[in-house]
Amino acid sequence: MSAQRQQSPNDVTIAVVGDGFGALLVYTTAVYLGFKPEQIGIFGEQTNPVATYQQFAWNLGQTVLRSESESHFLPADWPTFAQLDAYTRRSPAALARSVRRKFNPGVPEILTEAAVVTRNLGYPDRVLGGSKVGWVAREPGDGGGPPYFSLYDEDARLLGRARHVMIAVGHGPLAFPGVYGPAREDPEIGERVVQAYEPKTYFPGGRYLVVGSGIAAVNEWVNVLEAGAQCIAMRRNPEPEDQDLNVPRCLFDGSGIDAFQGLSFDQRMDFLGQALRGTSPSRRNWSETIRAGAEQGRFEEVIGEATEIRRGHAGLGLNVRLIDGREGTIDVTGVICATGFEKSALALPVIRRLAQTYDVPIHRERVRLKTNCGVPPLDRDDSRLCMMGLSANTVVPNGDTIAGLKYIARRFVGDVARAEGLRTRSFPSRLKMQMGLARKTVSALRDVHETEQLA
Repeated sequence: MSAQRQQSPNDVTIAVVGDGFGALLVYTTAVYLGFKPEQIGIFGEQTNPVATYQQFAWNLGQTVLRSESESHFLPADWPTFAQLDAYTRRSPAALARSVRRKFNPGVPEILTEAAVVTRNLGYPDRVLGGSKVGWVAREPGDGGGPPYFSLYDEDARLLGRARHVMIAVGHGPLAFPGVYGPAREDPEIGERVVQAYEPKTYFPGGRYLVVGSGIAAVNEWVNVLEAGAQCIAMRRNPEPEDQDLNVPRCLFDGSGIDAFQGLSFDQRMDFLGQALRGTSPSRRNWSETIRAGAEQGRFEEVIGEATEIRRGHAGLGLNVRLIDGREGTIDVTGVICATGFEKSALALPVIRRLAQTYDVPIHRERVRLKTNCGVPPLDRDDSRLCMMGLSANTVVPNGDTIAGLKYIARRFVGDVARAEGLRTRSFPSRLKMQMGLARKTVSALRDVHETEQLA
């Protein structure tokens, strides 16, 4: 980079577009490998990388993660979170559960670890710009040097420049499929149609329709019942699958990911369409609550879909088409869409503009990434442009989990280190950093009330 460009405090070697889990894991991985904090820039609004997730978890009433012991925020996987928990509580219970794949980190505990890592590695000081990135522009190299990227906000103000960029903008907007979208926009009834990840209140004696069959839907069934209300669970899939993790366990290791990448893009899309269709893990406490609700006449399941929503006697009236073709009506107090997020890459402005400006290939509304998560035609060995999270799950199927984000971050940072000729941190130095963060995590966890395991 030229001397003139180096005068800007927002010129960095590695830029992360986004300020959530992915940003923290790229930053942590880069510092662990040997990059200096000032070589890394996080371009976003939040200095707390878990703020968005924390709000979603609170709105959903989530108490434990779906992920397991290996998925956590320390730079290296060892010690695992179960080992940290066992040392904190001075009990082998977490280790025993982990061996049986029945240990899921509690939300308060995992957020505590994230806070320790965030604070001790200086992450907040490297959040630059204070606004969302709206545009990523490829620039020619200075004086024959390698090209770089300029980052602009939504008003086209320059935020910073970087030789390597990771787009980690997270999920798209909350999804309101079918008739739920127009109902949500209707000023007469819109306030009664909410998303599972939004704030909401259930009233005793109310009658609520929960749409979906994944983990968020099951979580909301329990929330409705525990509030003393009646729950109608509507789904299209007559036989939802029990699945401990977001995708089959074999896709969480390198060999499984390699096999997945060996498929054609269309085959990968078809596979994800099946693997991600409304699965949820078994939760002992949830099953007991749902069974009790059914016995009390407060829980029922409907296999079908709504065809119309209007104002009704209880608040909303829905026309419903059942799986066998029969039609009927349902009166409810409100509707909760546990239908996740928009998966289209075009729903994310910064990606949509990249596609429009640089002919980034889009197929079936997803970016056709390279197998290293690079964005064609802009990604180069000497100036990387990559994506992570849900945007990259067509390459790394668990890409929107902590484990998947860490996998992508490690590969990206490793590529950048080779491109920059980085003198990596020595093993003793990396071990010292890892164990220091582990000790501080254990110390912080001792002040956190132990979360009940549900599996």
